[in-house]
Amino acid sequence: MYAYVINLARSADRRAHITAELKKTGLDYEIVTAVDGRELDLSDAAVVDPSLGSMTAFMPGTAGAALSHLSVYRKIIADRRDAALVLEDDVTVPADLGMLADAVARQLTGAEVALLSYDCADTCKLSREGLVELPSARELALPIDISQPASAGGYIITRQACERMAQCVLPVRVNPDNWCFFYREGALDRVRCVVPLPVLKASKFVSTIGPYSLGNGIRARLVWPLVRRKIPVLHQVLCYRRQHIFRGWARAEFVDMPFIEKPSRIGIG
Repeated sequence: MYAYVINLARSADRRAHITAELKKTGLDYEIVTAVDGRELDLSDAAVVDPSLGSMTAFMPGTAGAALSHLSVYRKIIADRRDAALVLEDDVTVPADLGMLADAVARQLTGAEVALLSYDCADTCKLSREGLVELPSARELALPIDISQPASAGGYIITRQACERMAQCVLPVRVNPDNWCFFYREGALDRVRCVVPLPVLKASKFVSTIGPYSLGNGIRARLVWPLVRRKIPVLHQVLCYRRQHIFRGWARAEFVDMPFIEKPSRIGIG
């Protein structure tokens, strides 16, 4: 399995972090320089859809993140890889990630993505229908509600999915981790989740898109400049807060209930 790691040129601390994380896995990887949203012309409707402004208050970061993942899809296509691992630079990974990624990739077909990291405001509900056992006591499962899991921190994607995503991302209308949107648009044929989560967010880093872990209100926007300065005591408090929030976002459970929206057009198993 080959990994593509997204990292802003100005984020040397994150680059050092993810490089150390990947060293313990033995994976082959390359750093893909992320698109800096601060340098984008957000008025260019061919790149950023005007509707994005009504979806997020952090257009530069959202657009930059979406374009960064798009550049990875194009690299995977150009490199002619059947499937690849995509990672952001603010995550922690297990030592057996390579073996796990290979096992997941063998299960993928068509235009499919398997999430190794995902966030859910509520506990992510998963189905036992079509469940696949993986190494290290993990499983590959379908979400009951495809709109629940969101995160682009770590995922495995097929080349066919990359080809379709490359045609769907522009102009940027949503976050790059809005898998439900891309599924409904036909760019993806199936979305599955790996549980327990092997790729986790590192609490010492704040989002480069916006203050999501602080909330969405005015207070979050006021605190955001202080967060980015990493004032020692405040930084430690917020790291602890983010760790607590991330644990809540990573909850998952198997339930016996019908799919709210079937997350597959290519079969369940």
